[in-house]
Amino acid sequence: MGCQSGVDLGKNLLFSVACHDPDTGVLTDADAVPGYRIYEDEDPTPILTGVMAKLDDANTTGFYTELIACTLANGFEVGKSYTIYITATVDADTGGITYAFTVNAPRGAYIEV
Repeated sequence: MGCQSGVDLGKNLLFSVACHDPDTGVLTDADAVPGYRIYEDEDPTPILTGVMAKLDDANTTGFYTELIACTLANGFEVGKSYTIYITATVDADTGGITYAFTVNAPRGAYIEV
């Protein structure tokens, strides 16, 4: 899945990662749950940080997801661009991935710009 490219303000955004052994490429659980930081535009201060959750541990290996509320209270704004920076360590090697998304006006809502 990765991450959807857009979300309506007030809705949830789901993102995911699959971790691999850097030497073999085989799916592998991370040494600890991956962490994430979400940045607005190019502001160097993240608006949200946290760790992801291991999903379906009995049937998957190295699969992590996170669901965040894209609300005004969490710092999200209509028309802004956001970058999710995710890092995970597997076998003492740290890797990362980024996803980008935008926040849209809720359907049927009038937003004055």
